Amino acid sequence: MNRITITILVLSAAATACGTSRSATGGAREGSGTVTGIITLADEVSPKTGDFCSGLNVRVTPTGAPEDVLGNGTVRTSRSRCSYQIANLPSGGESLAFSVKLPAAWQCGNGATPTVTPEPQTLQLRDYQTETRDFRVSCTAPSAETSTATP
Repeated sequence: MNRITITILVLSAAATACGTSRSATGGAREGSGTVTGIITLADEVSPKTGDFCSGLNVRVTPTGAPEDVLGNGTVRTSRSRCSYQIANLPSGGESLAFSVKLPAAWQCGNGATPTVTPEPQTLQLRDYQTETRDFRVSCTAPSAETSTATP
C-alpha cells in the first residue's frame, strides 16, 4: 500500500511540474527561433569600461503589438562590445519587429547622439532557425545650424 501511495505522489508531482513550465511570454507565443549578434561601439562612443552593456535594450515584438515583448533575451559585455541572444521566438513565419534601444549613458565625444546602423528591420523565423543581426553604434558629427539672415 505504501508503494502505491508513494508512486501516486511522485507521478502527480512530476505532472504538476511539467504542466506549469511556461515562459514570461505566455507559452502560446513561444517557438524555436533565435536571434543573436553583436553590437560594436565606434571609438568615439563611451563608456567602454565595466558592464557598459547593462542598459542596452534589444527586443523582439509582434509587428502589430510593440508592447508585447517576445522570447528570452540576454545581453553581455564581451571584448569591448555587446553580444545578445533572444531565444524561444515564434517560428511559424510571423512578422516580428526587432528593435535596439541604446543606454542613456552612451555618449559621443563630439557631442553627437549615438546612432545604430544598419536600422533594425522586421524578421520572420522558420522552425529552429537562428538569425544573426550585427550592428554598429557610431557618432555622426553634429550638424551646424545654418544662418537664414537676409542681406
